[in-house]
Amino acid sequence: MKDRFEDARSKKSVFVSSCLLNTNNKVKGLGRYPGMCKEVFDTLHKYDLGINQMPCPETLYMGVNRWWTTKNLYDSVGFRSHCRKLADQMAIYMAEYEKAGYETVAVLSCDGSPTCGVTVTSWDENWGGSPVELNYNDALVEGSGVFMEELKAAIEAAGLKMPPFYGLALDDESADMDAILADFEAFIKGVCS
Repeated sequence: MKDRFEDARSKKSVFVSSCLLNTNNKVKGLGRYPGMCKEVFDTLHKYDLGINQMPCPETLYMGVNRWWTTKNLYDSVGFRSHCRKLADQMAIYMAEYEKAGYETVAVLSCDGSPTCGVTVTSWDENWGGSPVELNYNDALVEGSGVFMEELKAAIEAAGLKMPPFYGLALDDESADMDAILADFEAFIKGVCS
């Protein structure tokens, strides 16, 4: 007879930015796929990973019809406080999983985002004030978004093992989607082995 506490779960999960599961959370004009990036989730399914959808700090703070913005505009005391509260909730989930012997394999996010960029965010001193015609790709710089910074701080403050963070560059329509997905699968394969 099977132990009633054992079942088919892998005890491995990833924490995923909301917009990767629901493009409706993206700022208008940057949705590259209709609903979710199915190929990303096919890869996660292939490696038997559970998915925890993180909340979208921007949608909760400014709504769906918000303006495009850059990190320097979001990098305020109020928005950081908002992100820290959300990050603390994610750290609680991770702590509960760790306590039960589960593993948070990775945090997946969207590079280029002012809040969820992992290695690429946006910054432009010309943004702010009256809306003007600006090119978002011209504002991309190396660095992490506000929410990713606060999430790392919350994980560290909770004394948890820091999972690897990975940013998918899905906002750049000129980027080769096949190359993005191949790099992503190599990352997932690496963290699961």
